Amino acid sequence: MNPVVVVNPRSGGGLSAKRWAKLVGPITDGLGPFDTRFTEARGDGRRIAREEAQAGRGLVVALGGDGTISEVADGLLDAGGGPALGIIPRGTGGDFRRALELPQDLGEAARKIREGQVRAIDAGRVTFTSHEGDRVTRHFVNVASFGFSSDVASRANGSSKRLGAKVAFLGATLKALAAYENVEVEVSVDGGERRRMTVLLGAVGNGRFFGGGMKICPEARLDNGRLDLVMVGDLGRFEILTKIHRIFSGTHLSIPEVQSARVQTVEVWPADPTEKIPLEVDGETPGWLPAKFEVVAGVLKLKL
Repeated sequence: MNPVVVVNPRSGGGLSAKRWAKLVGPITDGLGPFDTRFTEARGDGRRIAREEAQAGRGLVVALGGDGTISEVADGLLDAGGGPALGIIPRGTGGDFRRALELPQDLGEAARKIREGQVRAIDAGRVTFTSHEGDRVTRHFVNVASFGFSSDVASRANGSSKRLGAKVAFLGATLKALAAYENVEVEVSVDGGERRRMTVLLGAVGNGRFFGGGMKICPEARLDNGRLDLVMVGDLGRFEILTKIHRIFSGTHLSIPEVQSARVQTVEVWPADPTEKIPLEVDGETPGWLPAKFEVVAGVLKLKL
């Protein structure tokens, strides 16, 4: 069977039929003959990937941004992880692309898939409360977080990214600062006792980047059987503004209010059970705490 390319036509500023026709040639030159399926709504990438895996497809390629890549990976893993995942990045955030050091040119990314080797990497699995109030479990490939970062992601996703992800996320950060208050949570690492903390945000990283290029988990590795937990403590608004550049550069782990650890599981609850603390998963905001984050070692096959 040919590879199938799962295309999100809304990523990267939109993809008209005319623009797609111009991309088919370079992608074919790089990847070879392929079949195409387009997503139409949120969740389609997950469903399509699951269907293709169950049909025996050997290679499923995600063409889109971080959300599309995450959905396709989740669908493959839900189906048992049989096919390999290829990635042709075409989004504004590009955080997982940065972790993998993939080329931005579509033809080069397609060629890298065809000529590359299959590599096994870890995935994260998170169980949380959906917006509908159900307990939901899904996989993530890059970073999941809670608190301030989720507020920022929600604002950034609702804004124009015409000037690029970094500008969009910086603008969303400044808007969120005007209204956001730090939250109290209880955290348990690897089944240990609960610790109560006041935090700006917490991030659980399989990859290193989130928020359009912030190196939130600078020491994370995709294939070490662990997740990196980074907790940014009770920083005030002025401190955030003066230190946010250190998160972009990945030098924030030495800030006294920042704690980090390499873990297999993390559980987080709101200290006040009635408080809704938002969750972000690979750039999307699907629900709320409480949440349990787990590493699933070596489960995802990447071809690159």
